[in-house]
Amino acid sequence: MSLHNSKVPVSSMESTDLCVPIYLNQKVVFDLLAMLEDGFSQLHTVKTATSESDAQKNSYGGSIGLSQFVAFLSVSMRGDRSNEKSVQDQQEATAEKVHTPTSLFFKLRSLLQEGNLVKRVETLDDLDQLAAGQIVELKALLRKNPLVDYTETFKEILNLATLAPIEQSQAAQGGESGGGSKANRRGKGKNSAGAGGKVKAEDIPGYREMDALLTALTEHGSLELIGEVIDVPPARAVLSTNPEYFDDKSASEIIDGEFFVLGKVVRVVGSESKESINLLRKTAFGRFPSEVFDELGEAVTGAQEVINLPEFITEIDGPAIQVIPIAIFV
Repeated sequence: MSLHNSKVPVSSMESTDLCVPIYLNQKVVFDLLAMLEDGFSQLHTVKTATSESDAQKNSYGGSIGLSQFVAFLSVSMRGDRSNEKSVQDQQEATAEKVHTPTSLFFKLRSLLQEGNLVKRVETLDDLDQLAAGQIVELKALLRKNPLVDYTETFKEILNLATLAPIEQSQAAQGGESGGGSKANRRGKGKNSAGAGGKVKAEDIPGYREMDALLTALTEHGSLELIGEVIDVPPARAVLSTNPEYFDDKSASEIIDGEFFVLGKVVRVVGSESKESINLLRKTAFGRFPSEVFDELGEAVTGAQEVINLPEFITEIDGPAIQVIPIAIFV
């Protein structure tokens, strides 16, 4: 099948087939299309020709009589003379059709569906029967990795603390115990303050640790999303994304939204399995037992009463799947 001829009839489409990707891994789309099409071209030329022809035809005729005695006989003689003139005008138009990354993804998805290569997750049995390497499509409510969400939120809160004057920042840290001279207090304030009399973010307790954790969680340009599979409420999907493939180079547009996900299955944790997907597996923290983070979880639980934060978790229990997304779209 040629890529530029594989047009899908509009009458057979649904509104969800007209994809609007928020996340699109173009490299994978190109590679898979090249595999299915034995190579493909993004651009081809279409030529159309039209012609017009005019014809003219003239006829001449007459009749003669022989004599009176044969007056009852008559001979009719008719001569035809044709003169045909043809005038033909030809017009040729040339157009170039170019595919966009989104239209190529549309073609890829259509080909995968025609070949029954897409496994849909609509029931718990569908999830349990999945295997690594299969192409899956599901609908999910997406959120960031809770650990990333926590660290980013607390970093922002600590950054806001830098807007406070020195005296307020010192009071928030408990002030000076035991009195001390006024000059000494001024000296300490100057050492911890930045330009303009504000406290530097890195001098606030816990800021450096939060920054190190966030760096570890997003190293190698990876950002994990957690999706609650809408058609299978107990099931969740862990999506390993690259921020570069998002429209806005971040995952801000997909947060708390319902999206379709098309991707490759990496791991399946069935409903009866006692295994889990470790959200810290890509970091050095993944080597520590989950109990190490229990105290941190208890510490931030109190903050949930003031700030709207997701549940603090480091592992995703089954039923769950781990997916490398090709596209996240509506």
